[in-house]
Amino acid sequence: MCVFKAVRKNRQGFTLIELLVVIAIIAILIGLLLPAVQKVREAAARTKCFNNFKQIGLATMMYTDTYGYYPPAFSKAPNTTNWAWSTWILPYIEQGNLYTNLNPTVNNLSLNSFTTMPVPIYLCPSDPSPTINSNYGGYAKSNYVVSEQVSDGGSAILMNSITDGTSNTIMAGERDMQFQVGATWAGRVSNSNTNFSGVASVIGRPNWPINTKYNVGADASTCTRYAWSSLHTGGANFVFCDGSVHFLRDSLASDPAYHGVCGALTPPTGSSYTYTLQLLYFKNDGFPLTDY
Repeated sequence: MCVFKAVRKNRQGFTLIELLVVIAIIAILIGLLLPAVQKVREAAARTKCFNNFKQIGLATMMYTDTYGYYPPAFSKAPNTTNWAWSTWILPYIEQGNLYTNLNPTVNNLSLNSFTTMPVPIYLCPSDPSPTINSNYGGYAKSNYVVSEQVSDGGSAILMNSITDGTSNTIMAGERDMQFQVGATWAGRVSNSNTNFSGVASVIGRPNWPINTKYNVGADASTCTRYAWSSLHTGGANFVFCDGSVHFLRDSLASDPAYHGVCGALTPPTGSSYTYTLQLLYFKNDGFPLTDY
């Protein structure tokens, strides 16, 4: 009688070399995927920021249709002071309750539970900094500042005063709080035009190229705090006076003659001018604007 004996083969696992190869492949795949994931996240954040500006542009157009002028950078009401342009358009961005609680036509700007409240539409998702801006008295942060050309203090800037065309003139742009000083949505923290916490808390100027970093040591004399900036790669979002939104490259030509100027900027003169950033800022410089 034949007896068959089952032979059990030993099942071996991965060898050390095979395991190392697998780990190396996984590491390579992760290295390839992470930049792609980061790019997707940044693209989504940039799009959300872009859409924030679309809503801000629409709200500003509605405000302008109602009152006949652009919202003032800091206060238009005769009996109150320092409220920002972004406060005046709150009813048009579904923040009517907040506007009612602030009551800016009666009350002066003050630090309270309402002015420290973050307003999502004024926050760029690419900026991870806190929602309270410690640079400006502890008020709630904003990533968006208005152009002084179309929102100059308590002045009533009419749409027909923008003779270069509303589609060729910046209304507001970004300012991050990681490499720059950010802004506040509630208002101008200080009455001083030159103090750090003065008009820079609500307005922007092209006195430096887009994405210029805040210079802590030299800011008193160079005023880098006024620059437009973002954490988007290659530029920043802007809304123009017609409500359209554009991503402007940080390589956009900027006039060195304006770099470091701390006071209000005056339009260029002469027979020709080619610095695009300044041309987009001034509302009545009279120079033709090329593609940007």
